[in-house]
Amino acid sequence: MNPRALRVLYEALSRIGLNPSLKAADVPDTWIVPFVEGPQRLEPGRALDLGCGAGRNTRYLAQHGWEVIGIDMLGRAIDKARSQAVDASVQPHFLQGDVTRLADLDIGDGFSLIVDSGCYYGISGDQRDGYAAGVTRVAAPGAVLLMAGFAKIPGLVAGISEDDLRNRFRGWELRTSAAVPAEDLLRHTRIPFPLKAALRSGRVRIHRFELTKRA
Repeated sequence: MNPRALRVLYEALSRIGLNPSLKAADVPDTWIVPFVEGPQRLEPGRALDLGCGAGRNTRYLAQHGWEVIGIDMLGRAIDKARSQAVDASVQPHFLQGDVTRLADLDIGDGFSLIVDSGCYYGISGDQRDGYAAGVTRVAAPGAVLLMAGFAKIPGLVAGISEDDLRNRFRGWELRTSAAVPAEDLLRHTRIPFPLKAALRSGRVRIHRFELTKRA
């Protein structure tokens, strides 16, 4: 879908209260936590949260010492993320912009952790090429890219797969690919019952991926 049309669609859904990411609980994705708090946690540095929504993962990273930027195409998402960060003890930076055109956003480089919770899977074609090129350019050598999204849903979303990531992220190593249990999503986001049932039955699947940029 054209980026402008996609933005208009999601802005409309946000205005009528049908964008679940803007109502999500203020908790991080469980698959991010081991990289931030686990025994093999990464050393805090520069981080990027692509498609950050209302900023729950962005704030979590900032609270654990990361210098983090959250980016989303929706003005309403960025407004909400900024308002929720006002009372926080740390101040992450939120920026409205197109994650497939990072070169236009003047965010610099040297990011050692990049997070994408449900953004990449919904874009297609040239947008994915632009996304991959931009992420590769701003990532530090050895950077970790954590992604999660729906697998392909015919006629609805392009989805995300190991083959797609290997083809587009040529300078990266795909280290982990695993299913995300429905309960992990439901922990922070309310979703319509038909989608909830489809996730629990396995008809619709969410996968997470860990990639490392080769030095």
